[in-house]
Amino acid sequence: MKISSFLIVALLCAGALLPVGAQTKPDSLLVDSMMRQLPEVMVKGERPIAVVKGSCISYDLPRLIKKKNIDNVYDAIRELPGIVEQGGAYSLAGRAVMVSLNGQVLMLSAEQVASLLKSLPASRIERAEVMYSAPAQTQVRGALINIRLRKETATGAPLEGEVNLAYNQQHRARYGERVSLLFRRGRMSLDAMYLHSHGKTYGVTDEASLHTLYDGSRHEIDNHQTLLSQGFGHNYRLGAEYVLGVNHSLSLVYQGSYNHADSRSRYVGSITGNTLTTHRTWLHNLRLDYVSPFGLKTGLETTYYHDPESQNLSSILPAGTMEVLMDNDQRINMWKLYLSQECKLGNNWTVNYGAWGKLSVNHSLQHTLSESVDRMSFLRQKEEIFNLYAGLGKNFGNKWMVDLSLATEYDHSLLWHRWHVYPTLNLTFLPRQGQTWVFSLTTNRAYPEFWAMNHFTVYGNGGYDEITGNPNLRPSDSYQAQLVCLLKNKYQLAAWYNYTDDYFVQTLYQQPDRLSVLFRTLNFNYQQQAGLQAVLPHRFGSWLDSRLTLTGVWMRERCDDFYDIPFSRAVCYGMVQLNNVVTLSTQPDLSLTADAMVRSRAKQAIYDLSGSGYLNLGFSWRFWRNQAMLHAFYNDVFRTSVINPRIDYKGQRLSMSFKAYSEIGVSLTFRLGGYKEIERGAVDTSRFRK
Repeated sequence: MKISSFLIVALLCAGALLPVGAQTKPDSLLVDSMMRQLPEVMVKGERPIAVVKGSCISYDLPRLIKKKNIDNVYDAIRELPGIVEQGGAYSLAGRAVMVSLNGQVLMLSAEQVASLLKSLPASRIERAEVMYSAPAQTQVRGALINIRLRKETATGAPLEGEVNLAYNQQHRARYGERVSLLFRRGRMSLDAMYLHSHGKTYGVTDEASLHTLYDGSRHEIDNHQTLLSQGFGHNYRLGAEYVLGVNHSLSLVYQGSYNHADSRSRYVGSITGNTLTTHRTWLHNLRLDYVSPFGLKTGLETTYYHDPESQNLSSILPAGTMEVLMDNDQRINMWKLYLSQECKLGNNWTVNYGAWGKLSVNHSLQHTLSESVDRMSFLRQKEEIFNLYAGLGKNFGNKWMVDLSLATEYDHSLLWHRWHVYPTLNLTFLPRQGQTWVFSLTTNRAYPEFWAMNHFTVYGNGGYDEITGNPNLRPSDSYQAQLVCLLKNKYQLAAWYNYTDDYFVQTLYQQPDRLSVLFRTLNFNYQQQAGLQAVLPHRFGSWLDSRLTLTGVWMRERCDDFYDIPFSRAVCYGMVQLNNVVTLSTQPDLSLTADAMVRSRAKQAIYDLSGSGYLNLGFSWRFWRNQAMLHAFYNDVFRTSVINPRIDYKGQRLSMSFKAYSEIGVSLTFRLGGYKEIERGAVDTSRFRK
């Protein structure tokens, strides 16, 4: 009933749009060379929001979010055309997208990206640069979103700041207090940020399993699990920069975090018992960057990450009782050094080249204690990556722009050691004013998380679920092609095709020799994906801004070595998104937002994924000479945003149902002295345990 009501409301909102015509550092010292060297082409029209810079589309993101219920960078990125967010991670043209800040790459896990971006005020954003295929000098392969953060203060005052207070209620309450400060005088600037988050989260999962063993016996296991977590976190940063001259600077940044979480799971049904889990996670990062006036950039970065976890499990299962005490620990040290050079040549040619190297050492251990086992396991993984790259750019009469780069990379570990070559091509065509075509070809390699490659086992669902590492995991290689068309400065059409060899993802398998479900990350033969997307914005007078996004995807996955049940499955699925901003008043400044999404059923491995959708409502009030903002929201009104997976494939039968809750919240932001934040750096923790 809820999903039916939601679909009716969403379709009525979409129907209101269909009849309306066509809708259905100076510059940053760390600016990317491609952004500086290739000529800019302004897409003209009524209040243009896009600037084409070679293969990059630069969006006026502050204007896109001006009336929205948004106070952090993470939520602002979701408003970019073509961006899809799910489970704390972004995707663009059907694949994962990385985020950088002022040219500094964020190589974080999805959870860590979300945490960092949510701690940064949206008021600091200057613009967003979207690259469907990033060139080699960005030190990123694949899609990239680069957020430009303002460096200059709004008033020229030496000290400015911002304070934000937030409250969210989704069954249980969560709170956040954030303060950011900037001091700038002469050539020296100092900035600091601190975020304190605390509260509780609550979740309910119902799992039904029809488990068949080798002897032909069938066991029905129905289980109800509740999870209550409480904790707090601290995120902090202190940065200093000294400008030696034009395009000449030295910066030093420290940032870190500490998170304290205690979680208790309770089980009733076929499994009874409880699990107490504790996390104490530390992250420290120190980064030194130097930019010379003749185009040389160099930097050194070091990271320390420590994530100890304790688990106390006590349960009664159909196969017997289980009492386990377990300590898991991951400690990672990383070092990275880079050098890059960029030059302008005659006749509109540009060239860039450089090198970077990274060393990672992962120390993991597990101590398992039960009535029958007292086992201590250790793992040490060392990985070295060395990358050389070179790139060329050329502008042909402001009609054609080409950017070609080639990177060669050597990676070495106990499991793999070989050279790889990664070419990237971006071709931009401007046939007429207000119309842009961008064609991209790129290759990429993705590495598994360190924790996914261990030989440890942890337990979930009272011990019925076994989450096991896979020491034989291989990196995946992917090949992508995209074609993007930007029309009349706002309409965007995109088509893409992706092929990923040795694609890896975590899957489950009901083990035939015992009553246990195995969760493990495996390599598939491949994943193929082709998609089409249309972004159609329209403005109704001065009171309503709407944007309709239509996405259709075909996907196939094949795995010939999936235990004893190989599969090859294909699916077509679609998604409709409708975003609306209603201006209630300009004096006072009041606005409403209504965002809706509907996604059809899909597949992943042997999972069948249910359809989902949401309706989110928001209210925004700006006051105190535009220096204060009050935001209130009501998300997932019909409680239909959760995807419930189901398996019914070659004897494997299991379904999971996750309880969905609406979320309400309010935040209050005060800006002192017309505060505009300077750039934030990034911590390389892309493969740490989540």
